[in-house]
Amino acid sequence: MPRKPTSEKPRKRASAEPEEGILALWEEPPAIPEMATEEGLDFDDAVARFMEYLRAYRSYSPLTVAAYRRDLALFRKFLQRRAESVPQAGAITRQLVVQFALSLSGAALRRGSGQAPKGDPERSRGAAPLTVRRKLACLSSFFGFLEDMGHIRGNPAHRLPLPKVDQPLPVCLSEAEIRRLVTAGDDPLLRALVVLLLTTGLRRAEAVSITLDNVDLKNGQLLVHGKGAKERIVPLSDPAIAEIQHYLRHRPTTNCDRLFVSQSGGPLHPQAVNRLLEGLLERAGLEGRGITPHKLRHTFATQLIRQGVDVRTVQDLLGHNKLDTTARYLHSDTRSKRAAVDRLSDLVALPDAAG
Repeated sequence: MPRKPTSEKPRKRASAEPEEGILALWEEPPAIPEMATEEGLDFDDAVARFMEYLRAYRSYSPLTVAAYRRDLALFRKFLQRRAESVPQAGAITRQLVVQFALSLSGAALRRGSGQAPKGDPERSRGAAPLTVRRKLACLSSFFGFLEDMGHIRGNPAHRLPLPKVDQPLPVCLSEAEIRRLVTAGDDPLLRALVVLLLTTGLRRAEAVSITLDNVDLKNGQLLVHGKGAKERIVPLSDPAIAEIQHYLRHRPTTNCDRLFVSQSGGPLHPQAVNRLLEGLLERAGLEGRGITPHKLRHTFATQLIRQGVDVRTVQDLLGHNKLDTTARYLHSDTRSKRAAVDRLSDLVALPDAAG
């Protein structure tokens, strides 16, 4: 049978769109059809179904699901302002998604003359490229789910032009700075937490979610619940075991099953880890360096690379899905590179001409 003629124009590849063409989308009024799908799924209902999909099927952690929810809530605020009302999920066009990305980067406001109201996503001018990419990835996953489930006929966020992201080398502490940091702490909780982060490379969220049952001090190992509900076994060093044992003797009496708890006996909040670390950095004379719990993870990985541990083992210890993520630490280890080059110098050294 001959194919049914269509009035739709062929879509250009997203990566080939010039910058002026993207910015022009901002100036064109969004064309929102009255009904793009048979079901006409409400946006909020679509978000609710997507959240359930992430929790129940993809087994994403509560923190990851919350991050997706925040990104979609920000997109909803944008739609409410730009389109005057939140359209149905199937009525959201590619134009609106691109305009949302521009509002995050601030490009639209630089071309305009007004100031967006307080609390509007358009006030987020100059958002980091990585932030924009993450939010667009959220939208692509959201609309991809709706397309797979038959709620919409296409993914308006598929293969969008993405802002370029520089990949800075990981920042880490030197061996001397590690010793200063560890010896500056006298609180059992703080010492156990910092030593654990430095010797296991745990993420902050992974550390605060450790339960007492996850810790096997007798066999010196720790069960870690990582991203995407993935589990891994991480060995515990002797210093980490000693600090955890010392902390357990001072741990508040509580029914909470978390290893690290607050003075009130409740689970230790991730932000509390940052505050505790900031105080320790100040006592160690390392404030102002931008050291965060994640930088301690960088330190752990870099030190392993310097000790000659193969990158596959480092990948397993860190819980990275992709080897490329771990390979960043190979590029950051300039000291080991220098030592390797110096060893080669002995092979090509010439006799002293004066001899």
